Amino acid sequence: MAFFGLFNYNKPGPGVDKGETNKNRFFFFFELYFRKFWKLLELNLLFLLCCIPIVTIGPAIAGFTYILRNYADERPTFLVSDFFEAFRKNWKQSTGLFFLDLAVSTVAILSLMFYWNNASEGAWMFLPLGLCLLVLVVMFFMRYYAYLMAVTVELKFRHILKNALIFAFLGLRTNVITTFFILLVTFPLVWFFPITVPVIALIGFSTIGFIAVYNSYPYIIRFIVAPHEKKLREERGEDFEEPQEPESIFTDMGSKERPAKGARSGRNKVIR
Repeated sequence: MAFFGLFNYNKPGPGVDKGETNKNRFFFFFELYFRKFWKLLELNLLFLLCCIPIVTIGPAIAGFTYILRNYADERPTFLVSDFFEAFRKNWKQSTGLFFLDLAVSTVAILSLMFYWNNASEGAWMFLPLGLCLLVLVVMFFMRYYAYLMAVTVELKFRHILKNALIFAFLGLRTNVITTFFILLVTFPLVWFFPITVPVIALIGFSTIGFIAVYNSYPYIIRFIVAPHEKKLREERGEDFEEPQEPESIFTDMGSKERPAKGARSGRNKVIR
């Protein structure tokens, strides 16, 4: 089973199991965050250390995302060994993602500055200005999913980009809410810089990353794991309970089923 015919399920690992709790995702986020607080602090320091050589930033993001995904999904995790395993296994795609992101973002920002500085020449300048701004926003949303897919499923590079673009619009409401709370965390860190340098170095990146992964991963479950698991269950003649709509952590106060922890299953499985 594939999402828009693009997924190739080759990476081994646990699949999807039925949720064992109906905890409210808003409150469960904080419960999980404070339970993992010291681990997130260690992860933040490890991530920054591995980013010192610029060429390793991409793989460092992959390892960082992999650990955050495991924390969000409550999987047993060995911080250092699992980080470097994801670093090693995903270094090629993650390096490509980072430098492509850097190149496109640089061009978009320089173009945005150019059109903004020349906006007085005519109203027509606002059209390319708006397009540059749209590109930056869409790319920001794509980052929530690109590295997450790279460490979760086996995809060709172009399919990671294409599906990240799809998720940027498919999860638009969640992406906007996620961005709002990321900015809510980021704004005081930037406003009071450099006073906030110790906070950034100790927990800043992990906090922002955890918000993004916790909100984005349910879409990976819903549109990648669950359809494949449903097909396997149907082939075995088992009942399959449809997953609920993924929700952001700060919106619906109702009781929602959070993403279930996986169990190893079947042939050609995807999640590891």
